[in-house]
Amino acid sequence: MTEFALVIPILIILFVAIADFGRIFQTGITLEAAARNAAEATSSAYLAAPPGPLDSPAPVAVAAYYQGLHQIAARAVCAETRGFPNSNYDTATTDCPGMPLIQVCIHDGQDSECTLEHYGQVLPTQCTDLAVAPTNATEPGYRWVEVRACYRFTPIVTIPLLPLGEFWLQRTRMFDIPCYFVLGNQACG
Repeated sequence: MTEFALVIPILIILFVAIADFGRIFQTGITLEAAARNAAEATSSAYLAAPPGPLDSPAPVAVAAYYQGLHQIAARAVCAETRGFPNSNYDTATTDCPGMPLIQVCIHDGQDSECTLEHYGQVLPTQCTDLAVAPTNATEPGYRWVEVRACYRFTPIVTIPLLPLGEFWLQRTRMFDIPCYFVLGNQACG
C-alpha cells in the first residue's frame, strides 16, 4: 500500500503529461488547418471580386478592399479555433480579438495591411513568425494569400521542475490565387 501511494502521483503526472502532448498535437493540427482554410477562403473571395483585371498587375491599393479580405481570413481562423481554451471568440461578431493572433497578407503588390495583426493586438515576443512582417512582394505572374496564426497554449498541469508552462504554437499557410478558369492556363497578373 505504501509503494502504491508513492508511485500513484508519478503515474498520474505521467498520464496527464501524455494527455497534454495529445492536446498540443491536436491544437497544432487545428491551427494549421485554420490558417490554410482561411488562406483558401480569402483566395476565393479575391478571385470572386478582384481589385482589377486578373491579366494585369493589381491596381493601386484600396484599403477597404483589403480590409474586407483580411476580415474573411480572420473570421475563418476564429471559427475553427473557437473551441480552444484561450480563444477570445465572440459569438455575436464571429471575431476573436486577442487570441489567436492573426496576420494576413494578400501578395499582389498592393496590400498595405500586411504588417499588422488583424485585431490590432501587440505581438508578444514569443510569436516570432508574426514579428517578421511579410513583404508584399510578388513574383511576376503570381498572386497568393498568406495567413499566419499564433496561439498561447496552456497545459493541464505545470510541473515545477520541468519547463512545461505556457508556450506558443505558430502556423503559416499560403494559398495561390488561381486564375486558370479566367485566363486559361495562365497565372494571375
